[in-house]
Amino acid sequence: MLVLAGVVDRSWSVLGRGKVKSPFRGGPPEMTEALVAAADAALAAAGARREDVAAIGLGVPGPLDEERTTLLRAANLGVEKWNVAAALEPAFPGIAKRLENDVRAAALGEARLGAAKGERLVVAIWVGTGIGGAVVLDGKLWLGRNRNAGEIGQSFIHIKRAGDGTIDGTLEGIGAKVGMASYIRRRVERGERTALPRTALERDGRLKGSDLRKALAAGDSLVERAVARSARAVGVTISTLWNVFSPDLFVLGGGVAEDVGGGYLERVRVEANRHAFFTDLADVRIVPSALGDDAGLLGAAVLAREGRGAV
Repeated sequence: MLVLAGVVDRSWSVLGRGKVKSPFRGGPPEMTEALVAAADAALAAAGARREDVAAIGLGVPGPLDEERTTLLRAANLGVEKWNVAAALEPAFPGIAKRLENDVRAAALGEARLGAAKGERLVVAIWVGTGIGGAVVLDGKLWLGRNRNAGEIGQSFIHIKRAGDGTIDGTLEGIGAKVGMASYIRRRVERGERTALPRTALERDGRLKGSDLRKALAAGDSLVERAVARSARAVGVTISTLWNVFSPDLFVLGGGVAEDVGGGYLERVRVEANRHAFFTDLADVRIVPSALGDDAGLLGAAVLAREGRGAV
């Protein structure tokens, strides 16, 4: 995992980018250090200084408090009830700091400046290590009563495997990289073979999108089944959302969707349309993210500039 930072000007151009490795389960002090290091790298690339920053927007991986200053929990980062705004105050004193979930920030970027610009009701699904989502209505994030709406990855699609407090049976537990790694690992334990590196399948390991891409290019049938299973799970979930809300557009992003290639998107489209109940008057529209890694940067910039990109 990486911490990405960017310097964005008034015309929404990214003037500089910074990237550092995330201190996996390192805790608040290490995460704060990584955030500041990424920001400093982006400022250096843009030829700017900390004093030039007008406002800061951040996308973080987890649910937030209502005031959007505190990350309530993020297991992969080893943090809980972390006040990110306060943690950054020593490095960036007196500057407005606004937080949103990382996928919701990316969805806001796509809605304002990317693939979903001009669409009224949009659902975003980001398929990567986990699966995140967001709902955008009239260009603003719909946060709902719990102020954290959009957790599509936590939808249960395999009732027999549903577990309390786990991702078993969820869209994330099947379609995300963690789910694919678990599926492949179970098959390998039963004697099947894969071209994936052994470290990618360890319980504390990291399955990379590049690993999937290489295995698919090598004709790895087990990985092909895992990817097809993921695409089917995402497509079926989209069909359910279509049946309930009939959004104008679905935007698909994230490491898996981008690294595996167009074939993944096409599989998702096939499954979504196959399971959609009624498409006589309109088709299920699913498009890829237009902004890539910059979706989160630009969405965070919208938050920083406007102060609130949600309803």
